[in-house]
Amino acid sequence: MKLIDWYIFKAISKMTLVVLFVFAALSGFVDFISQSDDIGIGEYGVYEAIQYTLLKLPSSIFQLLPIIVLIGSLIGLGNLSKNNEITVILSSGFSFFRLSLSTFFAGLILCFLTISLGEYLSPPMERLADQLRTKNKYNLESIGESKGFWVKEENKIININFVSENKSFGELTIFELGLEGQIDKISRASSAGIDDYNQWILSNLSESIFNSSGIESTYSRYKIDKTKLDRDLVSLSVVKSEDLNIIELFRYIEYLESNTLDAELYKASFHSRLASLFVIPIMCLFALPLSFGFQRSRGTGYRVTLGMIIGLAYFIMQNTLMESVQIYSINPILLGWSPLILLTFITLMTFKLTRT
Repeated sequence: MKLIDWYIFKAISKMTLVVLFVFAALSGFVDFISQSDDIGIGEYGVYEAIQYTLLKLPSSIFQLLPIIVLIGSLIGLGNLSKNNEITVILSSGFSFFRLSLSTFFAGLILCFLTISLGEYLSPPMERLADQLRTKNKYNLESIGESKGFWVKEENKIININFVSENKSFGELTIFELGLEGQIDKISRASSAGIDDYNQWILSNLSESIFNSSGIESTYSRYKIDKTKLDRDLVSLSVVKSEDLNIIELFRYIEYLESNTLDAELYKASFHSRLASLFVIPIMCLFALPLSFGFQRSRGTGYRVTLGMIIGLAYFIMQNTLMESVQIYSINPILLGWSPLILLTFITLMTFKLTRT
């Protein structure tokens, strides 16, 4: 590996690190402000809000990394071009293709750092943040993990067998306890959900009431009941794709399919995660041709703005496609890889226009 390769990597990584710190500060501030309505609920105070913000930060940064790397590359390579350093490199016998390889190599190194953040650091911290926030807000304790998710609410013990990412329940059982701890009532619903008014929406509900005269059984196709649980608490039992690393996500998809459960959203997320490993070096390459020609004299502000526009367009497209899997029957592999394929095509076209 030549010294110039490390020189290109240093220029890109240095500015990427600066942009990362700026985005981390802004993201942390926005996340903390978004918690202001929850501060004062239960035991959730300012300290808990700060704790939640810090724990969520790796996940937020991971999602914004393509934008961060693009802006950092635009500034880093732009500074080299503006100072005629790239011109000197090309004049010394370094071809444009070889310069592109050096830029791609810089992106690969940043990609390995991204894997460390997104696959090993972010998921456990994301889970811990959601758990601590919900438990502090509602003082509701989890009482086990065998066969689904268990939670205690006053005199009720609730078992949620399965929760999808849209927070609908596959099967739910509620045990109501008497004053002496005996079971007074058992309610079982084949499917359930919680609406905006913190009410259970229970379907195909069978209820067994235990009293001195025996067992009284009733059945309802549809019933609404009050609960202290809300969607934040339900998120504790939701297996979210961002809470899993890529290996855990693959195994969870296998589990869903083996139990004939819907796995399309998780499949799309899995392929999107795979594609995201290649986004970083492509973003670095994309910045290279934008640092030549008439773009060379542009200032840092222009490069930051350009990076924000392109990066946000990619981010919005990726998230829009991920949400569409719940609405349209589109192949999850196509959804996961489409943004990267489009970005690669635009990058190649930009290279072609630059060379001509």
